[in-house]
Amino acid sequence: MFTFDVATATSLVGFLSILIACAFRGLHGRSLAGTPGGQWAMSALAGGVAALLVANSATLPGYIGTVADNALSVVSLVFIHRGTAMLVGARYSDRYYALCVGAAAAAFAWFSYGQPSVQARIGLVSACRAAFYCATLLMLVRRPGLPAGTRYLVDILALATIWSVVRLGTALLSGEHVDNFLDGGSSFAVMVSVGGILHLLVNAFQFRLESEKIRDELAAHAGRLQDKRNKLKAVVAERTAELTRQATTDSMTGIANRRHFMERGNDEIERARRYHLPLTLLLLDIDHFKQINDRFGHAAGDKLLQVIAQACQSNARNVDLPGRLGGEEFALLMPETSAIAARLAAERLRRAISAIPPALSGVPHQVTASFGITALKSHDASMDSLVVRADAALYRAKNGGRNRVEAV
Repeated sequence: MFTFDVATATSLVGFLSILIACAFRGLHGRSLAGTPGGQWAMSALAGGVAALLVANSATLPGYIGTVADNALSVVSLVFIHRGTAMLVGARYSDRYYALCVGAAAAAFAWFSYGQPSVQARIGLVSACRAAFYCATLLMLVRRPGLPAGTRYLVDILALATIWSVVRLGTALLSGEHVDNFLDGGSSFAVMVSVGGILHLLVNAFQFRLESEKIRDELAAHAGRLQDKRNKLKAVVAERTAELTRQATTDSMTGIANRRHFMERGNDEIERARRYHLPLTLLLLDIDHFKQINDRFGHAAGDKLLQVIAQACQSNARNVDLPGRLGGEEFALLMPETSAIAARLAAERLRRAISAIPPALSGVPHQVTASFGITALKSHDASMDSLVVRADAALYRAKNGGRNRVEAV
C-alpha cells in the first residue's frame, strides 16, 4: 500500500526539481552559466539534491540530513535571487550570498549538534525562504517591461512567501515536537510537501519565463532574418531587373537591342502562325548619318540617335516593339498589323522625323530617314528572312532618293 510520508513527498519534489534543471539545460545547451536560466537551473538542481538527501537521510551520515541538505536549500534560494537579478539588471553581491549560505550552514550545525531542534531547523529554512522569495518578488514588481509570463512567477512567489511565513510561525509557535524529520506523520508530511511543491513551482515558472524569453528572442531573431531576407530579395530583384535591362536594351537609346529584338520577333512569328495573325517588320535608316557624324561630331550623332529612338517609341503602339539593330538602323516590329497599316504608320513616323526641330536633334538642318517594310510570309522560318527583305526595301528607298517608304 502506498504511504504518503515525508520521505515520499520530498523524493517526488527532488526528482521533479532535477527534471526542471535538465529542462533548463535543454533550453540553453552549453551556454548556460551566465544567464538567468543558468542560475535558475542551478537552483532547481540544488533544491532537488537537497530534497533527495532529506528523503534518504536515514541511510546517510547525520550531518547530511541536518546541515548539508538545509544548506543546499539556501543555495537554491540564492540562485533564484541571483538569476532574477540578472534578468531585471539589478545589482547583486556574491559576497553577500556567500555570507548568507555560511551563516545558515552554521545555524543549521548549531541546531543539529549544539542545541538539536528539528523545529528550529524548519523555522530557519522557512525564514530563509520567506526572505529570499520576498526579495525576489520585490525585484520583479519594481521592474516594468518584463515578459508577460513574469506575472505568473510573481503570483507563485507571493504565495510561496506567505506560506513560508505561515510555516515559520507554525514552527515557532506550535507545541508539536518532532525528534526525526522523517517521522513527523501525515500532517507533517503535508506541511513539508506544500513548501517543497511551492519551491518547485517557483523553479517551474522560472523555466516558463525563461522559455518565453527565448521564444521572444527567437521570434525577434526570425523577424530580423526575415527583414534581411526581404532586403536581400529586393536587392536581387533590383539587380536582376538591371541585368535584364542591360541584356535586352540598347545602352545608347534605351530601346530593344538587336539580340532582344530578334528573340521577341521569333516569338511573335510563332504566335502569328499559331493564331493566323498578320505581322509586319519596319526598318528605317537615318539619311546621311555618316556625314552628320563627320561634320558635327559623334556627340551630335549620339544625340540624334536618341531623338530618333524617342520618335519611334512615341509613334509605336503598346504591342509594337521598337529596336536598334545597329549603327543608325532602327526597326519596329508590328504584330497583328497588315502591310497597308504598316505603310501608313511608316509614313507618319517619316513625317515626324523630318519635322524634328534642329534644337531637339542637335543637327542644324532637317533630318530624314528612309524606310523598308515587309510582311510575314508563309515560307519565313525566322526573323532573319524578314530582316533581309525589309533591308532590301530599305535600300530601294535609299536608292530612290531617300526620305521615303518602300515595301516588299
